[in-house]
Amino acid sequence: MLIRTNGNGSKKPHVILAYPKSGLDFGSTVSPPHALLTVAAPLLKAGYTVKLLDQRTQPITEEILRGVVSSDLLAVGISTMTGSQVFFALMLAKMVRKVAPNVPIVWGGCHPSVMPEQTLAHPLVDIVAIGEGDDTMLDILEALGAHRSLGTVPGIMYQDGLTPVKTLPRAMINVEELLPVPWELVEPEKYIHRDMYLRDRHRVLDIGQTSRGCPFDCSFCSSASIRERKWRAMSVERVLDDLKEAIARFRLDGWWWRDDEFYIKRKRAHAIMEGIVAAGIDGSFYTSGTRCDVFGKATEDEVAVMKKAGAHTLKFGAESGSQRILDLMQKGITVEQTLEANQKC
Repeated sequence: MLIRTNGNGSKKPHVILAYPKSGLDFGSTVSPPHALLTVAAPLLKAGYTVKLLDQRTQPITEEILRGVVSSDLLAVGISTMTGSQVFFALMLAKMVRKVAPNVPIVWGGCHPSVMPEQTLAHPLVDIVAIGEGDDTMLDILEALGAHRSLGTVPGIMYQDGLTPVKTLPRAMINVEELLPVPWELVEPEKYIHRDMYLRDRHRVLDIGQTSRGCPFDCSFCSSASIRERKWRAMSVERVLDDLKEAIARFRLDGWWWRDDEFYIKRKRAHAIMEGIVAAGIDGSFYTSGTRCDVFGKATEDEVAVMKKAGAHTLKFGAESGSQRILDLMQKGITVEQTLEANQKC
């Protein structure tokens, strides 16, 4: 665990952010806890002391928690996805409640966002952050610190006595204005791997997102609830600057981007590829989300530049080989498009 303060002598309280195990934590599947790093950035800027705990890379016990809990702890934030990670999140919350019984526990992430009422009903949950929590946690802390009603904080649910209260929705953020990743809060070497895809590269890191959201209608995806089927992208310049900084800082020879769909805007994607080539960056990369129909629209020149830029693997959301199932889930692609995209690769 690493601790970073604002460094200016501020007396603002501190906050603990915890990322539970997912149950599938091995090798290069263990990526930086970007969900919490983006929450931490504005807290640090505002002067709070942030302690980030990642259960996938370090043990978290009651003894360890007692060592980081102090009298000025204002809240504990826990991020979780649906599935086995909820189990580990509840274990962490139970320890927090025992070690710091009067400290509010804030739950955020995909699962609380799509199931806020169910999540809030659990006794180990005090506040639920719904949707993008980058600025929500800061507003929660400011309200708690000023003993102000949580009803003034958009994008949350909380208990007012025995009554659950859901506040007004929070507007989605401008991703171009995202603060730099506060890598100081974690030990980056624990997330740099020889990747399962980029086998000829030895220092590969998940450097985060260059865009958020996806405009498509897949019925199974949490993006519709969390990001309203809207796609927002960083500028080409910001993407290239962040990439160069990460490569230089961590001596990377490979990386991956975790966008829901990196290639939706073909001209932007192509400009990023051209920028990588122009900068002479020697590395390989893969992207987390790619639609077969979107990639199918790429020209031969675009594909050639992608390859020259270091594109190694595209992770397609094929979902099913049955057109009936694809239609039921409103995927919006055909089986033939999946085959054509793979042949094109």
